[in-house]
Amino acid sequence: MYVVDNASTDESVRYVREHFPDVKIIVHSTNLGFAAGYDRALERIKADYVVLLNNDTEVLSPDWVKSLVKVAAADPKIAAVGCKMVSMGQPERLDSVGGMGIPFWRGFVDIGREERDEGQYDTEFEPFSFCGGAALLRKAVFEKAGGFDEKFFMYMEDVDLSWRLRLLGYGVKFAPRAKIAHFFSGSTGVKGVDAQKLFYCHRNLFRAILKNCGSSVWWALRNYLLFSLLTVVGFSVFAPKKAAAVAKALLWNLLNLKDTYSQRLVIQSTRKKSDSEILASMYPKIRRYQPEDYPRSRRIINTLFEPAFTKPG
Repeated sequence: MYVVDNASTDESVRYVREHFPDVKIIVHSTNLGFAAGYDRALERIKADYVVLLNNDTEVLSPDWVKSLVKVAAADPKIAAVGCKMVSMGQPERLDSVGGMGIPFWRGFVDIGREERDEGQYDTEFEPFSFCGGAALLRKAVFEKAGGFDEKFFMYMEDVDLSWRLRLLGYGVKFAPRAKIAHFFSGSTGVKGVDAQKLFYCHRNLFRAILKNCGSSVWWALRNYLLFSLLTVVGFSVFAPKKAAAVAKALLWNLLNLKDTYSQRLVIQSTRKKSDSEILASMYPKIRRYQPEDYPRSRRIINTLFEPAFTKPG
C-alpha cells in the first residue's frame, strides 16, 4: 500500500510513518494536483492493477479490492472499474456510481448522486467514466493511454482518461460490491460550484473536447461555445466572478491550443472507436442529477439543448 502526499502541511506524513510503518509513502515536494500527483506516483509502482483511493473516503466492504479485480479480470479489454460511492453523511444515498455527459457538451455529472441506493445500478450497468475518488485501473493500459492529463490539475481528469480508454477500444465497468463512503469535496472543502471549480471544470471540458472528439468536433464546439456564451451572459448579472471564470477558461485554452492540438493528433491517430459509439455511452438514457441552484436558468438551458441540439446522425 502507498500513500501519495502532495506537499501537505498537516503532519500527515509523520503520522503515517509512526502509526503505519508498513505503508510506503511517495512525497511530492510541491502540490502537483490530482492528475500529475497520481501520474508521478504510479510511474514508481510495479503492478498489474492499481487502485486509486482519495483521502476523503472510507472503505465499507472488506472485499472491495477483490470485487474490483474480479470484474477487471473477467475481460482483458476492461481498463477501469469504478466503485459504488455513497454519501459519508447519508450512506443510504448514493454519491456516485460513475459519470455521464450532460446533453450536449455542458459538462459531466455523477450518476446516481443523491438517489436512495435501492440496487438500481447493481446489474447490467456501465458508466461512461469511472470516478477517480475510488477506482481500479489496469496499469499497462493506463500507461498506453498516456495516464492522466497533467494539464488538468484537478477535476474531469477521470472523465478524460475514461474517454481516451474507450477510444482505444477498452471498457469502463462498475463493481457494485466495492462500496466506499465519500465525503463530497472533502479535499477542497467546496460543496457547491464556486468560481475556481467552474474555471477548472469548464477549462478541462474544452480541452477534452478538442483532444478527443473526432468527426463530431465542430458540432461539439458549436454547442460548447453557445453554452459558454449563455453562461457568461447569465452569470454577468448575478455572479460576475463565475462569468469571469468561464471567460478565463476559454482564454486558457487559446493559450494552450498548440499543446492540445499535439495531443489531439496522437489520440486521433490511435483511436479504434467511432464518435457514434462513444456518444452512445456518454449520453445514456438514464436519470441525470441536476443541482437545485439556478432552477429557472437550468430549465431554459435544458429546453434549448436537450431536444434541439441532438447528436449528429
